[in-house]
Amino acid sequence: MNIIEDTNRHWKWNLFLMWSSQLLVLAGFAAVMPFIPLFLKDVLGYADERTRGVWMSAFYFFGTFGYALFCPIWGALSDRFGVKPMLLRGTFGTALIFPLMAYAPNGAMLVLLRFLSAACAGTTAASQTLLVKNTPENKQGFALGVLSTAIWGGTMLGNVVGGIVVHYYGYKFTFMACGAMYFLAGFIVLLAHEDFKPVVKAAAKHVKTGLGGWMPEFTTAVWMMLGLMFLTGFVRYFEVPYLAMQIELITGSEEAAYWTGIISAFVAVGALLSGTITGDLSDRIKPLYILVPVFAVTVITIFIQAFATNLWVFGISRTLMYLAAGGIYSVLQKLLSAATPKRKRGKVFGFSTTANSAGIMLSTVFAGGAIWLSGVRGVFVAAAILSALLIPCYMGVISKIMRQPYFSSQYKKIMASKRK
Repeated sequence: MNIIEDTNRHWKWNLFLMWSSQLLVLAGFAAVMPFIPLFLKDVLGYADERTRGVWMSAFYFFGTFGYALFCPIWGALSDRFGVKPMLLRGTFGTALIFPLMAYAPNGAMLVLLRFLSAACAGTTAASQTLLVKNTPENKQGFALGVLSTAIWGGTMLGNVVGGIVVHYYGYKFTFMACGAMYFLAGFIVLLAHEDFKPVVKAAAKHVKTGLGGWMPEFTTAVWMMLGLMFLTGFVRYFEVPYLAMQIELITGSEEAAYWTGIISAFVAVGALLSGTITGDLSDRIKPLYILVPVFAVTVITIFIQAFATNLWVFGISRTLMYLAAGGIYSVLQKLLSAATPKRKRGKVFGFSTTANSAGIMLSTVFAGGAIWLSGVRGVFVAAAILSALLIPCYMGVISKIMRQPYFSSQYKKIMASKRK
């Protein structure tokens, strides 16, 4: 018991530092990313909606590809050398790459820089891993929920700052501000404390590997959770790259950046509140009681966004959507943590990020096809249909996961400790 208390003694301090660091990271990221469609048009000269949509698909595809490709590597290295070095690599490395995007001469160079920045990043997954490794089991849902408020709070801050700065000072200054926020986030990570103890590997004859040694030996529950992460990434990010283009259809090109920032900020407030509430609820009630109503609201509000011709209707419906759905990943991460022994959580969370990113990457291909065939409104309609189809998938898969022996025993222990 004393060993456990000693291991977890820094969790509140680490939560504060990870919250502060991720607030800045996401603020820097959100100050730039929503405005890339407008950057492609205003700076790089891609005015045609279909051509610009394809470049946006490529931008997100190679970004998520780099993220998915390298996150398992960083996750495995965090189990071997600690999470903190991975956080420092991600924050300082990305701080150097992002400002270079302001000088991209064409879409191909912009996409290449996005791939490099994504390959270097992974700070959100690393911060989540540090928390679950150094936080008591019965506080992990709360800690992940609080961390999600930094993610969405930073997004809100970045959206407002980015929208105003792009509108009044241009894109170049915004990219520089993004790099500065990443640097500051890295300095905050230096103050974090990690109770890292290297895992001593078992003798080779006792080690089991999956699929000829190139895939990890995870439990059935973990593999099912990774599948859910993949599907969630595919569905939840289907329309995200084209937000600014939809707003541009409604309000016109001159004020599109400004209103994209404002609406995205309100969306982030909704998601921030959702993350706090949902994270705490995930420690108390069954996940399906949270996820099914969340996706029902998501379906309705995305349909409204698809056909909105008024900025108020679009903004309110999108805010309501994230007010419901902003805490989805807190619930999924809680389930994943319960399905995984603590010594393997760095690797598992790395693979979960890869699964989620792979889903996002695939969605950009299909969304790119949808925007080429039916325009930006068609992408939003497709996102609503996919969200509806995801509801029965969640109901079936999570029910099976909760019946798995290891998961069931761990989940009951966590819920029992929470009620004490």
